[in-house]
Amino acid sequence: MAEQAGQIAVAVQGERTVAKKEKEKEREKKDKAANEPSKLKIGLSDLGATAFAQGFNEGWTYLIQEAGKWSVDGFMAQQNDYLQASVPSIGGLIWYLVELYGIGKAPPSAFKLGRMEAAKLMSNLGMAKFFQALRSRSADAKAALTKARAEAAQYQADNKAQADQLERMQTQLAELQKQQKAGGGGGR
Repeated sequence: MAEQAGQIAVAVQGERTVAKKEKEKEREKKDKAANEPSKLKIGLSDLGATAFAQGFNEGWTYLIQEAGKWSVDGFMAQQNDYLQASVPSIGGLIWYLVELYGIGKAPPSAFKLGRMEAAKLMSNLGMAKFFQALRSRSADAKAALTKARAEAAQYQADNKAQADQLERMQTQLAELQKQQKAGGGGGR
């Protein structure tokens, strides 16, 4: 009998252990599901990240424009377009690399994904402004070069016309001097 009681106790203990293991597995599944970001959390986080990146970019642009107005002829005024692009592009890139470095083996949280999205957007907005400034400056440089060439051609044409006129006047002066010498010295 003692032997049967021992076997029953072992069987009951085994059932409890199996039931306990199943509960732990279910709890782990629930915890894992709770840790995985939902589509709603990801979507809201991305929208927040977009708003933050755009807001930061616009705020920085406003500050640099005001600094350029204050500077008038100084560095801030002359390099305003590049300064507007510098902090968002470089800062966003560094921020993204820091966030990327911080990712572990577990899937990132929705907030982490949102921060990464904000960093990418901020960097992309800054780079877009930087390349826009390059294109604008390139177009301005081409326009200035075209204008300078046109002015140089006009000056050259004016110089040629003046040189021709000077040559005609010198020829007329030489003829007048010959006439005066041939005429005997005129009225003196």
